Amino acid sequence: MHRVARPAGLAGAAFAAALWSAGGPAHAQTSFSTYVALGDSLTAGYSNGSLVETHQRSSYPALLARQAAVTGFEQPLVSDPGIPTELGLLSLIPPVVAPKAATQGAPLRLTLSRPYNNLGVPGATVTDLLTRVTDAGGFHDLVLRGGGTALAQGLSLKPTVLTLWTGNNDILGAALRGQAIEGVTMTPLASFRAAFQSVVNAVKASGAFVVVANVPEVTSIPYVTTIAPVVVNPTTGVPVRVNGQTVPLLGPSGPLPASALVTLAAAPLLLRGQGIPTSLGGTGVGLPDEVVLGPGEQASIHARVAEFNQAIAEICQGAGIPVFDVNAFFADLAAHGRMIGGITLTSAFLTGGLFGYDGVHPSDIGYALVANEWIRVIDSHGGQLPVIDLGPYLGVVSSAEARAAQAGGGRGPAPWTAFTAEAYQALLAAFPRVDGR
Repeated sequence: MHRVARPAGLAGAAFAAALWSAGGPAHAQTSFSTYVALGDSLTAGYSNGSLVETHQRSSYPALLARQAAVTGFEQPLVSDPGIPTELGLLSLIPPVVAPKAATQGAPLRLTLSRPYNNLGVPGATVTDLLTRVTDAGGFHDLVLRGGGTALAQGLSLKPTVLTLWTGNNDILGAALRGQAIEGVTMTPLASFRAAFQSVVNAVKASGAFVVVANVPEVTSIPYVTTIAPVVVNPTTGVPVRVNGQTVPLLGPSGPLPASALVTLAAAPLLLRGQGIPTSLGGTGVGLPDEVVLGPGEQASIHARVAEFNQAIAEICQGAGIPVFDVNAFFADLAAHGRMIGGITLTSAFLTGGLFGYDGVHPSDIGYALVANEWIRVIDSHGGQLPVIDLGPYLGVVSSAEARAAQAGGGRGPAPWTAFTAEAYQALLAAFPRVDGR
């Protein structure tokens, strides 16, 4: 990772419309003249396991800036095939999701002489916003370029509007690694609250109009919900039945309960017969704990997400900052999907259209839906941003769904069979545990 000089100077960008009108908390007629976004991969526009220009241009901050007709909204763009290399559906029969190239892309805007407007850093925790400047050639170096923390850089631009969506990586590791461990894959609540309070104090003191999003439930993403805890015929996607009953997969301690969640990381293991009883042609060796979330672990994750969101609500209420309840939004998407232009979009892996090939991050149309919800919250507090036309995204979704249908789509191979060990390792490398390892 090449270093550049510490960013200096402020290049403004003019939004045409006023954001804030009388009646909002302490920000009558605030101009939307300089917009900064702070957060993590969900702010950066990370998709298909990669930070890459084709998806960064559909990040929710980029879409908000576009709707406000801003010029000069800068992002740390990365050339195709991205960093790390973007995942793709490389084969239809059998379906294979893996890095689509042997090389990585390269940063395109390293020499920008000021901080980026989009300071979303993949893998960043709340504490990272306050303290981290470098990570030995990782995403903090790519986005921050040695010029101070994300929070410091964002505030140096003197934003009039700032969106903050952080906290996701304070709990995501519990799902990615299949282990809910205090201080290892889950940030302790006291640490989270203290760090979040410090961030909110700083952005509030800046005088910017601030909107905050809370933390979505990480056990509802396709990475966690796609594989049923029962033996499935991988060539048909149909559960195997013995005497009319489905057969539980084998876990660390024997047959998995029906409530267990099996992550996509188990896919390559299942294809080798692990987790499948010998009577059905498997090895008889249970799946490791790292790819299974048992009921107790799920309860710990649910509780921690609820605690984080309660802290966010209380802190933002005290600061007079509106909150976008993205947790409720994603829960509704998971339960009901969306009908757009005659196409039903769901959270289903490969075939649903709302999530990318990593099973964790939204697709471009998924990010557009998220951006429209940000706009709804902003406009409910006096903003005048037009909603995004989702029509241009539907052709891409239709094409992706057609490819996925050929790869399985419920009538062929189970969609999870596509997820490779390489795809899993790319996710782990990009999203470290909260203890930094």
